[in-house]
Amino acid sequence: MRIALAVMFCLVTGPLAAQTTPAPEASGENGSSDIKVVTARGSAQALMDTPDSVTVLARRQIQERMFGQLSDLMDGSTGVFVQHTAGGQGSPFLRGRTGKEIVMLVNGVRFNTSTFRGGPNQYYSSIDPGMVERIEIIRGPASVLYGSDALGGVINVILAQPRFSEFDYSFGARGRFESASARKQGGTFGEVHTKGFSGLVSATYADVDELVGGDSIGRQPFTAYEEWGFGAVFGTRFEKHTISLTFSHFQQNDVNRTDAVSGIMPNQSVLPAPGTGTDLRRLFTVQMDDMAILNWTWAPGDTFEELTLNLWYHRQQEDLQRIRRSSPNRIEEMAFNNHSLGIRAQTVLNFHELARLTVGLEAIHDMVSTRSVDINRTTKSHTNHDNREQYPDWCSYSSFGAYAQNETSLVDDRLQLRYGVRYSLFRALADVDRRFAQFDGVNNTYSDVTGALAVVGRPLEELGLMLNLSRGFRAPNTDDLSASRAFGGGQQFPNPDIDPEVQYSVDLGARLVLPRVNKDAHAPHELAAHVVFFFNYLEDLLINQPVTINGVNGVAPKNAGRGRIFGVEAEFSLYFSSVLGWFGLPTDHVFFAGDALGVHANFTWTRGDDLKNDQPIHRIPPLFAEVSLRYEALRGEVYLEPYVTIVGRQDQYAPNVLTDSRFTPGDAPGYVLFNMRAGWAPSRHVRINMGVQNIGNRSYHPMGSGTYGSGTNVMFSGELRW
Repeated sequence: MRIALAVMFCLVTGPLAAQTTPAPEASGENGSSDIKVVTARGSAQALMDTPDSVTVLARRQIQERMFGQLSDLMDGSTGVFVQHTAGGQGSPFLRGRTGKEIVMLVNGVRFNTSTFRGGPNQYYSSIDPGMVERIEIIRGPASVLYGSDALGGVINVILAQPRFSEFDYSFGARGRFESASARKQGGTFGEVHTKGFSGLVSATYADVDELVGGDSIGRQPFTAYEEWGFGAVFGTRFEKHTISLTFSHFQQNDVNRTDAVSGIMPNQSVLPAPGTGTDLRRLFTVQMDDMAILNWTWAPGDTFEELTLNLWYHRQQEDLQRIRRSSPNRIEEMAFNNHSLGIRAQTVLNFHELARLTVGLEAIHDMVSTRSVDINRTTKSHTNHDNREQYPDWCSYSSFGAYAQNETSLVDDRLQLRYGVRYSLFRALADVDRRFAQFDGVNNTYSDVTGALAVVGRPLEELGLMLNLSRGFRAPNTDDLSASRAFGGGQQFPNPDIDPEVQYSVDLGARLVLPRVNKDAHAPHELAAHVVFFFNYLEDLLINQPVTINGVNGVAPKNAGRGRIFGVEAEFSLYFSSVLGWFGLPTDHVFFAGDALGVHANFTWTRGDDLKNDQPIHRIPPLFAEVSLRYEALRGEVYLEPYVTIVGRQDQYAPNVLTDSRFTPGDAPGYVLFNMRAGWAPSRHVRINMGVQNIGNRSYHPMGSGTYGSGTNVMFSGELRW
């Protein structure tokens, strides 16, 4: 009953006028209409002119959320549902898709690799939030600029950028504590800026204990871990050229695959015995990520607006130890390194209203080295076991893309068209036949031409109407074609004989922004709203099908589905400034000069149907929403924000979850959580944040997660800067 009432409240206060909720510092002089987004077209553009569904998390919002993992920073945003397979891991869902079905960028270049799985939990946790300056989330396909496999959307994580100004320097320290996991985190940083040179370095370390769940769950074993990271960015500017080098290293140690070793799972029927994990040990001893990005930008201006060249190297390392219950004296060690080299060149030619043409090329090459060793726990002897590697040693995956996107303004900028096309080519090589004689080796080539058309109509300056049509194409990656490994539902086998997935998408939406009437008010706007209806049609959908290979039962991906994913996303933000005038009160403040009071809400509902097999599509998130009341005083120096998280019941399960311990039998129950965050930032030298999650200490389980949610969690974070 409480869930139904909470959802009704969100339906009434949210989707009637739905919103993108920016931090006040990101709002620009006149409110939300001045927000600039980069990811949607590859360069800065006003949010009101963007046909895509975009969520922007500025630095202030990132600091206020106080979470330790990058994926958790996005939790609660419109259209983003986060699943946690283990402590220290998180996989965001966009429009029912996750992992290799969405594209993650770092500073605009591809972070995904060919070994990204259907739920790449650890990779989204391998970027230090202390280095993150901004996150832009594009919900829905972005196949032209960022690759045809961006079926669910794009997440662009923008790290700290060089800042060229008069001579300035600072150094400082950061800290965070969370009571539910006894997370103790500390970090230090230093930066220097001049007109011609800018540099920043940052380091972070965190020790995390076992997570305490709500109500009767208590301490959850196998959720403790430690992590540390280091990052740096250096840049120089001369004439109209900017050159920067960004490097980041991040690693986690001793992260358990919680759902495989813990007996505290929703579906006890698939465990060997009640309260017993399927394995004695499944432990990521090391998860490591290194990324270096070299960027050169030349901006001569006028017609030749911008030329950008990116070179990058990305290495992901994963070391896994497993002890099966059937072989308790044997440790199976499996490890792989994915080395990725990439280059991306893009130029923007601006012919004003007639055309703004973006043209680019992108090439990426992945090489995967693997090893597998058995260790006798008694004798400590090592034995190579090359036929049990997750991927064939030195398999490779290459991709090439060429794209062009044009923007045209008509009717005095009241009508804007954006249309583009991309050619994609993929080549996969892997010696799958070394382990599985029944398969040929992988020597596959895939190519396709995809396109998109978007229209933005501005009948009023404050109102934008959007139509977005696109075609997506996801070629099978290394994980689809050649992976052999355990996962939540059992054993996955490779399938070299699969075809690409194809998606046709339609988005129809509206965005409304009413700027503040009184320019002296601190409120960023009077009203901001965004609502979008989306529909995706899927052909040759890859779904796991039961197979038996070499006498072992498991699953393998096959083009066995044809389906649809559709739903609605809505956001809403109302600040009480002009409303106060209706009652004869001042419209520039609520209680004191420089304060503001606003209500924010978002709402997401998604449904996925496999039409060919007459069953739900796997892992479609339930209805979820967030409603908050935010008060700011002293022009943002102090804020207080109670908020409610609402997650509905999900009973639309695909049949393969029956063998997965992470899914509650029958359905995933809904829940409502009451939370609060507050903070004080009197100057650039001091920032203090405090928050409380799950004030009622409710026991809850996010659908598909390997852990229960935290109980009452008191969080503190602070930053001192000299």
